[in-house]
Amino acid sequence: MTNHVLVGGRTLAVADSGTGAPVLLLHGAAPGASSEGTWASLTPQLARTHRVVAPDFLGFGGSDKPEGEDYGIGLWTTQMVALADELGLERFSVIGNSLGGRVGLQLALDAPERIDSLVLMSTRVAPSTSPAQTLLRNYRPDRSLMRELLHECFAYDSDTVTADLVEKRYALSALPGAHEAIQAFFRDGSRVPRTPLQEQLPRIDHRTLVLHGRHDKVVPVSNAITLAELIPHAELHVFADTGHWFPQERADEFNAAVSTFLSHRLP
Repeated sequence: MTNHVLVGGRTLAVADSGTGAPVLLLHGAAPGASSEGTWASLTPQLARTHRVVAPDFLGFGGSDKPEGEDYGIGLWTTQMVALADELGLERFSVIGNSLGGRVGLQLALDAPERIDSLVLMSTRVAPSTSPAQTLLRNYRPDRSLMRELLHECFAYDSDTVTADLVEKRYALSALPGAHEAIQAFFRDGSRVPRTPLQEQLPRIDHRTLVLHGRHDKVVPVSNAITLAELIPHAELHVFADTGHWFPQERADEFNAAVSTFLSHRLP
């Protein structure tokens, strides 16, 4: 069930299902991204054993998209702590996809007492450039551009890019304020932190599962190796023959790896 929760004067769309130990699911920052589109296959399985809370970040999906907001990791991290307070989540695990994983890392650094365990998917550590990133940054709401973006940036198996998927992602990217929000993030919100992230990672003392697609065109797989090397209690799984979209293209294996990890058994 999706609710609208007021956090710091802004309304966030939040799907909340299941009972048990809480898990916060954080989607990525790409045109047309949303919680529903990212977690469609994982949520039903995870909700059998956990309380699953999946918000749309401010600026995305069904959440507010205020003009002039300081969109970025700092804002979204602060809002996720406030959302957890609002929902009564004293301690919770975080599963973060791409930018959502980066927010998960910041939560573990800023509020370590609130975090149980981390699952980091396609998460960036160091800045890089690629044709895929250029496509993401240059996107404007257009169906043909959305089709190109999904094929060139995310899909390893082109059959996963259906007309219905293109239409849904395009529609979300064209919502009033959505394009302006993500462009503001690309312009100002992805600044390199004063202290390099690599220097901060050894402070993260939480059980961590690092997941990545070997052929990721957006976030190179080298980022996953760095995370696994620097986070003291991290495990690493790289999915072969897939890229940024391994949660969709390898859904059964992805869901099983996450469920096993959260149940405190070895993957």
